[in-house]
Amino acid sequence: MMLQALIAYAERNQLGDADFETVGVRWLISLDQHGKLAGGPIALAENPDDKKPRPKIFARPFTSPNELNQGTKSHFLCDTLERAVLFLDPKTSEKAEARRVQHAYFQKLLEEAAAACPDVSSQLQLVLSFLRNEESMGELHRRLVSAKAKPSDNATFSVDGANLLDANDLKNFWRNRRQCLAAGAKARPRRICVATGDLAETLDTTEKIKGVPGGLATGTNLISFDKDSFCSFGLDQAQNAALSAPAELKIRSALNKLIEISRGQGLVFNTTIHLHWTRKPVAFDPMDILAAPDENGVQALIESVRQGRQILGLDANAYYAMSLSGNGARIIVRDWLESTVPEVQRNIADWFCDLTIAHPDGVGLKRDFKLFALLYGMVRADLEEISPQIPTQLLHCALRGRSVPLPQAALSAAIRRQHLEENKLNPARIALIRACLIRSPNRKETDSMTEKLDLESKDPAYLCGQLFAVIGRLQLLALGKVGASLADRTYGGVATRPATTFGPVFTKLPAYLKKANSRFPGSGTNKQKELEILCHKIEVLGGIPQILGLEDQGRFALGFYCQLAQYRTDRAEAEAAKKAEELADESN
Repeated sequence: MMLQALIAYAERNQLGDADFETVGVRWLISLDQHGKLAGGPIALAENPDDKKPRPKIFARPFTSPNELNQGTKSHFLCDTLERAVLFLDPKTSEKAEARRVQHAYFQKLLEEAAAACPDVSSQLQLVLSFLRNEESMGELHRRLVSAKAKPSDNATFSVDGANLLDANDLKNFWRNRRQCLAAGAKARPRRICVATGDLAETLDTTEKIKGVPGGLATGTNLISFDKDSFCSFGLDQAQNAALSAPAELKIRSALNKLIEISRGQGLVFNTTIHLHWTRKPVAFDPMDILAAPDENGVQALIESVRQGRQILGLDANAYYAMSLSGNGARIIVRDWLESTVPEVQRNIADWFCDLTIAHPDGVGLKRDFKLFALLYGMVRADLEEISPQIPTQLLHCALRGRSVPLPQAALSAAIRRQHLEENKLNPARIALIRACLIRSPNRKETDSMTEKLDLESKDPAYLCGQLFAVIGRLQLLALGKVGASLADRTYGGVATRPATTFGPVFTKLPAYLKKANSRFPGSGTNKQKELEILCHKIEVLGGIPQILGLEDQGRFALGFYCQLAQYRTDRAEAEAAKKAEELADESN
């Protein structure tokens, strides 16, 4: 079904020109009416104002990467600076001779076009004269160095202000040339196409897909058989999963377009890119709000699901999502989802509901967490610190709904950062922990999963987290802001071995209570009452646990966070905490 869905997408969007491909072009080499440089190379960009501008997209005459890899051919009119103008990379001097051969082929194609297209022949001859003039080429190379151009950047030519890629005569020349080559090619075997089910001539090799992270710069193959152990029934190469040329073109064109869209949306995590599309166009795509949520949009989505209303444009439309990464020259399909738009809408609404947590300042709730915020809540600095499967698993749990538990690896990574990081009140991390616990197959009725502080909790781990937060607040009132607080020094120990670690902490309480009362009259007494209530609840449940498992540590974090968020909603508490941070303790 995956291949058929890609073909349908290509047909709907009129993708799949066998003779041309879209490509990013970084440089325009402008020649005047005499074939001389009309200034330096012009940098091309889709949006020049971007921090890192992407190359401008053009339709370039298509030449198979399989042919280019032979080291003797080049693209027509538009190619890398290495092949087009022999701007060689000094780091790969061993490829210099092959690049000269390809540069000669680049000129040969221009000669063919000049002979076949009299209306643009003079322009092509000027380009050829320029390429064969050592002095002119030397000047161009110096200007390219000054502009910090890379040999791998794509470039094309304009003559007297006219971009050669726009010339219709040259486009027709290229189509006719490819048709003649195809007509003279050896007939292919006829087999059943795995994508369409039709009897057709099928391909021995498929073309490259561009932009798959982890793959080769030249592209990756969706279907590839290059070893005997991969083959069966005496079939070679791609004949083991036979595709007709039209089907392969549509699949490749669809993937290239979807990859381009997903890169623009930032749906690339580590070495995996996440694609999504619908069978019919929609005014609202659920993935858009998942990739870049905002508070109002998330609220509208949740309300529409609760009230049974449809977001504009949503019906029983098919919804598809897939995750791709590269392994050398091959594509790995890491995940595939086929659903409906309304179902995905409901699942994403549930996702944001499960992420909902009290705002760290205690005012309201926060649920509009971006995927990147959740991921960075699990790492110190770099997303490569977590397993490469986690981003894919999180994304597709969001799309599939609550029936799919979140990976234990995500919960483990979030809790590990919670133990180690100085900021214990990272809302994205706590929200992810809450979502993992809500969707856990081990969840019990007594587990506290409320968005705000659960005053009726009967969960020992959650109550221990509350207790630790109260003690931390008591320390703040007693001593003010110290260099390393209790949470900084003992959080990891209390969250994993509470019975053992709470003991030394409790010995400090009498002094803290006395000091808090002296600085803020009545505050120590209030905290003592809170401590007594929590200790009583924990005692009724069997006492402070000796060990907390992974999910217990998650509930501990939730209780700790929600208790501190609750303090911020109390005006007196907030004012006392602010004054405590400002007042230095004379004993420090």
